[in-house]
Amino acid sequence: MAAGFSAPQRGRKAHGKAYLWFQRNESRLLAVDIVCIVILFFVHLFTSTFQIFTPEVETAVQITVIMLVSFIALTVAWKGVVPLIISILGIGLIQYSVMLTYYPPEPGNRDLGGAKFTYPFFTPALGTASNMHFFLGLSMSTLSIIIAFRPSLLFTRNRPESLDSEWSKYPVWYDNTLLTDGRMESSVPVKDLMTGQDRYLLWRYEYILADIYGTPHLVRPTALVPKDSTHILREKDSGLVIGKARYNGFFM
Repeated sequence: MAAGFSAPQRGRKAHGKAYLWFQRNESRLLAVDIVCIVILFFVHLFTSTFQIFTPEVETAVQITVIMLVSFIALTVAWKGVVPLIISILGIGLIQYSVMLTYYPPEPGNRDLGGAKFTYPFFTPALGTASNMHFFLGLSMSTLSIIIAFRPSLLFTRNRPESLDSEWSKYPVWYDNTLLTDGRMESSVPVKDLMTGQDRYLLWRYEYILADIYGTPHLVRPTALVPKDSTHILREKDSGLVIGKARYNGFFM
């Protein structure tokens, strides 16, 4: 039984390590995605300008495009389903633009001495369709990158504030009881400064707001605070402790 339970645990640990790696390298992944977008643009510019229809060039272009768009999809997949789906749609459009270039719906035919040859017949209308599919796919891939890494760029006016913005102005208390003159003040659990009713409702809080040394701090319910220099802040009307809710469905 222990071996059976160890496999899911290893899977969760591997998933956590992968997520942590992506999170630590977020800026690098964004930079590489931008490079991929630029390379895709130049690849499309090359294929639409020079129109070299050889098997070697065709294979090289397809492999390059698939690798670039797949990397973009991989870098945004850990950010959620929405950027991943948008990226996949962009991949399909970009790949189809390449297929239109090298595999047109109506290839040209030529008869030379009884031998028939088939070759890509690249017309202006086909070029327009290829460009439209490519730039639409490139736009969707870029949009997926923005949603994944810089969603704030999508809000130019009336940007909604995050739920944590109200509490970001308060520093977090880290059980530091060292005074400015080097003396140590006796510390107690913050629960000891509360009433029984406060402790009963404490599970609802991620942080509580307390005045420590004259400055409001966010204090964890399990933290230690200086006994004589801490004052828990409360609402004027209800007398309840002011704090950041652990669950968004509760209002403090």
